[in-house]
Amino acid sequence: MEAMEILKREHRMVLLVATAARRDVDAALGGSPVDADELDKVIEFFRYFMNSCHAPKEEDLLFTMLHRRGLAWDASPLRDLVREHEEMRVLLDSASDWLLPVKAGEAGALQPLLYDLTTYLDLLEQHIAEEEDHIFPLALQRLRPQDFAELGEEFSTIACDEFDEGMHTYYADMAHHLVGAAA
Repeated sequence: MEAMEILKREHRMVLLVATAARRDVDAALGGSPVDADELDKVIEFFRYFMNSCHAPKEEDLLFTMLHRRGLAWDASPLRDLVREHEEMRVLLDSASDWLLPVKAGEAGALQPLLYDLTTYLDLLEQHIAEEEDHIFPLALQRLRPQDFAELGEEFSTIACDEFDEGMHTYYADMAHHLVGAAA
């Protein structure tokens, strides 16, 4: 069950950054000056931490294990969760595309960037709630002790790789910076 705890810890870190990002976005929507470099860091955090570290643990390991235990890839909930991961990737790519024009001072670029980030944050928060409220309990019902042992080993290998590569420290430090900068 260590795998589930790892995912929950990552969700907590992501939600802290999401809260900080929402404060920045809401302030910008209210007319406050925008720190494009901070928004760039927010997008980087979500793009790389969520897409490279977190989502693969869910899609490649947990969801795959749930599929082995009878959940279909082409039906709810797995289909919907994988689709949401893709939607979030697209939103972050779009937000990232608007950053350069925002940094260049193009007046019309800020609103689409803020829209993409707001939409991303809404989807992210809903997605995490769905996983924690429905998928994790479903995993506890469907998965066998040996499944959890296998997931634990795979998650431990990934965690060691992330630690060795400095990814965990880098993104944890970035999360603390973003939360502190928004406060």
